[in-house]
Amino acid sequence: MPHLSIRNRLIFLAVCLLAILAASLVLLTHELKRSSEALDEEVRLVSIVRNANAASKHFGDLRYWLTDFSETLLTLSQQNAGESKRHLDSDLKEIEPVDPAGVSAIAIEVDQLNELAQKAAAAYSSDDTRGGRAFMEQAKRHILNVDKELETIVERVEQQAVLRRDASVRRARLVANASIAGGFLALIIAFGLTALIVHSIVVPLRQVERGMIAITRGELDAALPQAARDEIGAMAQALRMLRDSLIERDRLEREVGKARDTAEAALQDLKLAQANLIQAEKMASLGQLTAGIAHEIKNPLNFINNFAAVSVELIDEIGTISASALTVETHVEFRELMQVLTGNLKKIVEHGRRADGVLRTMLLHSSGSSGEWQKTDINDLVEEALNLAYHGARAQGRAVDVIVKREFDRSATSIEVVRQDLTRVLLNVLANGIYSATKKAQANQISPTLEVSTRDIGNAGEIRVRDNGNGISPENRERIFQPFFTTKPTGEGTGLGLSISYDIVAKEHRGTIEVDSRLGEYAQFTIRLPRMEHCARKG
Repeated sequence: MPHLSIRNRLIFLAVCLLAILAASLVLLTHELKRSSEALDEEVRLVSIVRNANAASKHFGDLRYWLTDFSETLLTLSQQNAGESKRHLDSDLKEIEPVDPAGVSAIAIEVDQLNELAQKAAAAYSSDDTRGGRAFMEQAKRHILNVDKELETIVERVEQQAVLRRDASVRRARLVANASIAGGFLALIIAFGLTALIVHSIVVPLRQVERGMIAITRGELDAALPQAARDEIGAMAQALRMLRDSLIERDRLEREVGKARDTAEAALQDLKLAQANLIQAEKMASLGQLTAGIAHEIKNPLNFINNFAAVSVELIDEIGTISASALTVETHVEFRELMQVLTGNLKKIVEHGRRADGVLRTMLLHSSGSSGEWQKTDINDLVEEALNLAYHGARAQGRAVDVIVKREFDRSATSIEVVRQDLTRVLLNVLANGIYSATKKAQANQISPTLEVSTRDIGNAGEIRVRDNGNGISPENRERIFQPFFTTKPTGEGTGLGLSISYDIVAKEHRGTIEVDSRLGEYAQFTIRLPRMEHCARKG
């Protein structure tokens, strides 16, 4: 029984022993009940024999008093005959269940006897002695029939009682022998089960004991019992794990020299990789800064280009207007100056366009977005961004113990978005949440928690990011999406992340991004993306 625990084996043994005991009690109770029923039947038969003997006696009394009444016509004899008749009827009623036909025959014979006695009495009262004797001779035949029938009933009932007694004796002997045999069999089964279960516990326990002694002596190749599902199997498994760990320890001790050299080489590689990561982080920060500067320069540069182009047209109009108002010499000098000014403006336009091209190239390079719209599973996109943000924070030494709670709506269908742009939005929001939660956790000794959820709201998809950080004050919430606004310390943020995120969500995807916060408790960003086709967005 290695697949059963020791506890279950002992329970099984107890249940089996109780079942054997219960079966024995049920069988004995059943046999005792049957013996009691047989004894009741014997008692009933004996009672019927007694009633039959009483019926014979009462019939003798009835016969006597009827004969006396028919000859003497005494009222007392008639009363005694009636009393004997009532006793006889009572006895016959008790006998009737055993032999209804015999009792019915006796009743008919008694009625005929009574009728003949009444006729004989009538004959004697009329001084017809010969007629009375004739009636009494006829009555004697009925008397003989009743006596014979009563003797037959008594004999039959006594025979049934004897047969019942003999059957009861035989059954009692059989039950006694069966009880003895069953008791021995139950005892043998109980001892067998007990021995089997004890053997299944003691033998592997001794094997485990010998294995422990051998391992203590350093004999790591000692045989151990097979792993089973019981407590001893668990002990054997633990002992096997101990032996394997000792063997592994010896192997590790032999390889510790190689491992030390490998670790030193890995340390050098790690230092080099760390330097590369630092440089990459600096370059990433520089890329973000470049993108921010490019965004800021592009607007005034557009104004310069536009106003330079307009100024060229205005100069042509001024030349046309002034041609009629100036003298020839003055007009020539004025036109030369206008040509110089026009050339300068054209140079401004030319170099402005060149600078605008450089800025567009810088923006495309810093964004890395292809601008392609594609069907995207929002749950997968959020999970991907969450992993990137979490590992990015770990790479910067933060969010090692951040608790991330996910609650994704699996029924949400895909939404057409610019995947790379929306990933940038999620990275900004998630990175801010991790930053705020870890900052508060460092100061207040609490567990930093980030809750990310998605929801299908029919004509749009919703993404929520909630952190248990310090939150955002009401005055800062109004400026949170403005360019170059940040609540981070100097050097830790450019203030462009949420501004760019707002442009991507609101302008590019025609969605909404909202912030809800309670100072000192939490901050929650809610992004809703409408479910529209790309062609509809273009229109």
